[in-house]
Amino acid sequence: MLLIAAVSLSLLGHLSPGTHKPGDAAAAHASRHLYKLGPWLIAVHPDRFAETTTCQLHTADVSLQRDTLIFRVAPEGDTTAAVFRVDSSPPRRVAEAFDTVETHGFFPQRGWVVDPNGGEAALPVSYVSGAKVVAIRVSPKRRPRQFKIGRLPEAEAAAKALGCPI
Repeated sequence: MLLIAAVSLSLLGHLSPGTHKPGDAAAAHASRHLYKLGPWLIAVHPDRFAETTTCQLHTADVSLQRDTLIFRVAPEGDTTAAVFRVDSSPPRRVAEAFDTVETHGFFPQRGWVVDPNGGEAALPVSYVSGAKVVAIRVSPKRRPRQFKIGRLPEAEAAAKALGCPI
């Protein structure tokens, strides 16, 4: 596991060192560093005053929060009847994951997952372990959307190595 983290860190491309000068008092409160690993962006927000680090791990349309992947499937609307496929596996209903994602603090049956306009589907990371692509179809009348999630384990290991509480 340490080897994966070390290799992941060596593969990270540093995108932004932050906007503050070293020694600047604001830097201790608002610095942010961005790293890219495959389709994943890791935003690291160290807070030197509080001695904590918060992080965001996401792609353009997928974010990882509390061991749950949140997929932005549509601009808005209900996704509770959506169907998903992991790589070439058989289709499954997103609703199968409701009990698990609720234990992670997301309540899809009450409306939205993260965005109040809806259009999101949540799946536990354990459902997509090792996958490269997750396809989600909101309804039989709509085309499925494909989400590239390859390298997620490497991105998680790199985030942990950067001090992220993932």
